[in-house]
Amino acid sequence: MTTQEQTAKQIWDYLTNRGWTKESVAALLGNMQSESGIIADRWESDIVGNMRGGYGLVQWTPANKYLDWAKSNGLVYQDTISQCKRLEWEVSNGQQFFHPTMTFKQFTQSTQSPETLADIFIRYYERPYNPNQPARQVQARYWFNKLKDSSNGGNPQRKGEIEMKCLYRIDGTGAVFYFDGTSVRALSFPDEMTVIKMIYKANNGTEIPFFEWTNAARWDKRLKDVLSIPKEF
Repeated sequence: MTTQEQTAKQIWDYLTNRGWTKESVAALLGNMQSESGIIADRWESDIVGNMRGGYGLVQWTPANKYLDWAKSNGLVYQDTISQCKRLEWEVSNGQQFFHPTMTFKQFTQSTQSPETLADIFIRYYERPYNPNQPARQVQARYWFNKLKDSSNGGNPQRKGEIEMKCLYRIDGTGAVFYFDGTSVRALSFPDEMTVIKMIYKANNGTEIPFFEWTNAARWDKRLKDVLSIPKEF
């Protein structure tokens, strides 16, 4: 499986398990393929750091539209799932997708063909100068056919993947901390982080979430506050 396929599968599994239809995710992937090659850490024209251009899977423009949001929410902006969470936020808040008769939420629930939805997405979400790009419809059908029968897609009852575990660091310096679901531990050596990442990926098929939090937004303190709350059952 190529890196592009792995990322597409990660997006497919996450969004279908969050209630998106297979057709809508296929349409999204068909557009992402043209926008970014389905590469999360992709800058427009590959000009790294160009805040005036686009960034990410759907090429948010200007780039800081997404980057500032991700950082303010304690998310690693390069991460695929962080970008899926931005899409979810847009769905919940009526952002970016502007269609005369369909809401973004309705788009995510639609079972119209991947081709139809891919065309809707480019016209009412991406909104390029030339929206007549049938290649995106072909790509949407490709991803639908490739992933529609995959093991985890669309099954909200799957087990063993969603875990309250993560790694994090404050202001990009100092120790890396590991939250194992019940407690927080400071890692003393790089190899400790490496083995945790290896085991997590082997068990879950995806990378363990890694957060770069700041002293200005101390999400680590909120996490520790939660751990100190007595159990109610």
